[in-house]
Amino acid sequence: MDGQLKYMPIFRVRQEENKVLKSFDFGNRIYPCIEITKELDRVYSAPKKRPNGFFNLKKEKSFEDVYVPLIRSIKAEQVFVDLPVHLKPVRGMNEKTILFLRQVINNREKRTEYIKKLIPVSSKVIPVISTYSEVTGERSSIILQENDLRKTFRTMAYRTFFNTFPRDIAQIKKVLRKKDYIIMDWREMELDPDDGDVMDIVDQLKNLNCNIIVHRNPFPNDIKLSELVHGKVVPTIDNSLIKAYKAFGGDSFSDYVGIRKDNLSEGGVISPGFIYYDAVTNDFYGFRYKYGSHKKGMIKPKLVEFETTIVPAVINSEASKRMNLHILDFLGDTNMGWQIIKNIELGPPLGESGKSAPKFKRISMEHYLHCLRCKISNGDFD
Repeated sequence: MDGQLKYMPIFRVRQEENKVLKSFDFGNRIYPCIEITKELDRVYSAPKKRPNGFFNLKKEKSFEDVYVPLIRSIKAEQVFVDLPVHLKPVRGMNEKTILFLRQVINNREKRTEYIKKLIPVSSKVIPVISTYSEVTGERSSIILQENDLRKTFRTMAYRTFFNTFPRDIAQIKKVLRKKDYIIMDWREMELDPDDGDVMDIVDQLKNLNCNIIVHRNPFPNDIKLSELVHGKVVPTIDNSLIKAYKAFGGDSFSDYVGIRKDNLSEGGVISPGFIYYDAVTNDFYGFRYKYGSHKKGMIKPKLVEFETTIVPAVINSEASKRMNLHILDFLGDTNMGWQIIKNIELGPPLGESGKSAPKFKRISMEHYLHCLRCKISNGDFD
């Protein structure tokens, strides 16, 4: 089915991702999907006593206080909203995420209640429904969610996976409408046109009268910035889906905004590294800190290497040269990611500091989104 939507980037609503959501103009052919994994984006500290003796009281925000304004601020015609049922607690995961998973997401009725808190922006929201068969064993959970949400939201999205598709599709067909979406999430699976099990699902998708979004995460889970080969293509990143999505039954495609999927952890050791998208070749290049040896062992990486090593290498790279010479405006003034890189090159006070790993996550997303928007506007995916 032909539709306006061409690309669905998935955001996990972390701090830098929120900046992108609020700054980027998605236009009318990119609809972002936000995976809400915490009740609040931040938790307020205890009230502090002011010099005049009164306490500086801050009202604790509610779920809707956080996400309704965020959704309203996103410059897109529609926003998919998912409280991801498929997400499982793992070691090192943020405690507030684990709590939200256990208390809200893993309870179908509670999850539906939370989605309904977004009623003030219901005309813009497309709720994402997934099966609870892997969580609670409930057999008709997709149908029950659709019945509960259809009165409030005019369009639904059904997110299904390779291992649950046969059971899911039987339910989806009973409630599916022409304007609804099916998100076929292949996770990190290799999509092989000679794989009979994969193509059996594809054949079924092609026979459905709705919008099909094919999602695949091109970044392997075990990719490490510290192991990048400086200035070289990262061979394990496979972004072929943006060219092959139609062959796998899609009307549009999806990924995690050109970055490694956030594992929602509490944090860890920061290694200055950056993965940079080449929109001409559809490859990703790795850039990382220098290292060497001295009497006490390896030189420890420092954040200043974002400024002294990585930014100059990116600006002078063959990938940047290709994009600068391309007919499409890949590295133009409206590419916020590229402009941040140029500002870091300029440095304070006229420019800005680059000693921030999260800032480079934002640069990656802004740059990738801009490049895909250029390609979509040029009709490359039609």
